[in-house]
Amino acid sequence: MPIDVTTLSKAYEFLPDPTGLVDDSGNLLFSNTAFLQIIGDNQTSQSTGSLQDIFLLRQSNTNKWQGVLNEALAEACTVEVMIAGKSKQLVCCSLHLSPIVDDGRFICFLARLTDKSVDSLPDESLTTLAYRDSLTGLANRYLFSQLFDHEISQSQRLSKRFAVLFLDLDKFKLVNDSMGHDAGDALLCAVAERLQKSLRKSDLIARMGGDEFAVIMSNIKDTETVSKVCEKLIREVKKPLRSGTNVMEVGCSIGVSIYPDNADTAESLLQHADAAMYRAKHDGGNRFQFFSDALNQELNDIRVVEQELQLGLQENQFVPYFQPVFDLRTNRVVGVECLARWQHPTRGVLAASEFISVAEKKDLIREVFNQVLTKAFEQIDHWTLSLNERIPLSINISNRQFYQHNTFDLIDSLIKQYQVPADAIRIEVTESTLQESENDLLERLTRIKTSGFSITLDDFGTGYSSLRYLQQLPVDTLKVDRSFVRNLDNNPHDKIIVKAIIQLAETLGIAVVAEGVESKLQSDFLAQNKCFIMQGYLFSQPLSSDDFETFMKTKSSPTE
Repeated sequence: MPIDVTTLSKAYEFLPDPTGLVDDSGNLLFSNTAFLQIIGDNQTSQSTGSLQDIFLLRQSNTNKWQGVLNEALAEACTVEVMIAGKSKQLVCCSLHLSPIVDDGRFICFLARLTDKSVDSLPDESLTTLAYRDSLTGLANRYLFSQLFDHEISQSQRLSKRFAVLFLDLDKFKLVNDSMGHDAGDALLCAVAERLQKSLRKSDLIARMGGDEFAVIMSNIKDTETVSKVCEKLIREVKKPLRSGTNVMEVGCSIGVSIYPDNADTAESLLQHADAAMYRAKHDGGNRFQFFSDALNQELNDIRVVEQELQLGLQENQFVPYFQPVFDLRTNRVVGVECLARWQHPTRGVLAASEFISVAEKKDLIREVFNQVLTKAFEQIDHWTLSLNERIPLSINISNRQFYQHNTFDLIDSLIKQYQVPADAIRIEVTESTLQESENDLLERLTRIKTSGFSITLDDFGTGYSSLRYLQQLPVDTLKVDRSFVRNLDNNPHDKIIVKAIIQLAETLGIAVVAEGVESKLQSDFLAQNKCFIMQGYLFSQPLSSDDFETFMKTKSSPTE
């Protein structure tokens, strides 16, 4: 009677040794109870799978299972394999494959497992195997990739969903730069420990390199559960860590993709999670973001801007536009605000809101600032001759630029090069900049003031400045935010707020400017309340250098 797989299955069912039957393509035809216990499968011996789904090849002459099977067809062979059990702990085994032949006809392979648990091996053995990150002890990128494919195969077979979390630390570079790499390494180890304590044992955590981590949350029921886990991870990572006399604080941005909702391959799932993380970081960090098709399109648009920014800088496409500031008492232009614009070759002139945030994220803001400001000083110098007057220039300084020494080094060098008096330069900083940097704020502003620049507090009223604190700062001008001016025609509350700001400035001996003035009713209300210096579309939109010069030569007031 010829031998068949059914007959063999009955023969090996109750053997104490882990035994299975495998076809010539590596598919598992049968596995006894002892075999199933080692691979962490609760299914019956009728369950199916493949060697590639179940095992990671550790040591063999080939990296492909088909190569191993071809060798075993010629002669029985043994390979070292790794199994990721349910707790994602690695189990090391020897897998012995013997061909079963009946009357010259191949029936199947007899597969026998010998457990050599990796948990009992010393740490250096794990490093040698190149499966663990040497710093944190987490799975490394290689092991993550192997287990990722395994998770997809299992989830596909069992019709289950899982989530991929891509996590990147916020402000980690600051810790490394200010406290040294040893402190940075200690922080990474602490983050790794917090991640392990915050996740299930069945979840896989890997360090992908640098300050990037990845997580596979297996068998998820719904996205609400994933959201709660993300919130927990953000809270845990954010907790301060003390190292000697130093206290280190970082946050994290997390991107999430779901199998099979967002993709069904490891590469795409990881790319989508990375894209979602990018958006979370772009929105300020310390948050999480799920991947979606709409997000993907938006991020693709941002990446296009990033690429074009580099080319735009090379081709000198960034220019200043100038918005006049009027004094209604004299009907004269008393200054201009310098605004960055991008002369895009196909999209026309782009406002700063369309590229500044991307430039900041890609560390290109300094180059854009330099290009725009250098051209602005050239114009100021030119107008001094062509218009026979020196027009004060207002320069917006972003949060990031405010504390970079080279920002004011550039301004100082341009002042010397074009012989512009320092008091003709007005430095505009936002209320949010002052709030974020209270520690050395007074010292920094005092240094700017001592250099001869005047200081304008922009967007006033949108933050939460303490009046006592405001009194201590060497601020020359308050700029009423356009959000209050916009509704002066029909919002009595905004009228009260604007009136209060004007009175506050007068009490403190500070000048006040209203921005975003677009109607005669708005300008009349401001003038009636002793705010005479204004800018906005009622007077002029931002102008190119040539248009501004023409404007100055042909028009001296909004009523002419």
